Amino acid sequence: MTLVWTRIDHKLIHGQVSVAWVPFLGVETIVISDEDTAEDLWAQKVMTMGLSPEVKMAYFSKPANLAGLLEKLSGQRILLLFKNLAGVFEALSLGLNLKSINLGNQIGLKPEQEVCLADTFFINRHDLAALATLHLAGLEIIVQSVPASKAVRWNPR
Repeated sequence: MTLVWTRIDHKLIHGQVSVAWVPFLGVETIVISDEDTAEDLWAQKVMTMGLSPEVKMAYFSKPANLAGLLEKLSGQRILLLFKNLAGVFEALSLGLNLKSINLGNQIGLKPEQEVCLADTFFINRHDLAALATLHLAGLEIIVQSVPASKAVRWNPR
């Protein structure tokens, strides 16, 4: 398996992903780990509309067997997408081994209760502490919306 990028993005697949990240990384398969999306055929159809037909898709409702699925896709260049940080924590707790994670887009509903990490990434204080835990455990946290923008390695303050 070649996991080329792991990203948190509440929109999952949209222009930044399909037009910028997929060609930049040479992605062959996108794996989405999100229960709601795995059960929503309409959302899946809409998300794939902007993708090249050569890009394969896999939807995962529960990350329990995510590591096994990624191993089955051996040899393919994989982009792994999570809708939120909770999905990342669940996958890690179930044995998924990640080296880094890209914070793409997460726009909150209550800006007064959230911290802005980038123009397009807001996080509540609880998740901020969880992100710091991931960083201290050795996971590299990269804030970058598209490949053309500057990558910023996040460190807890």
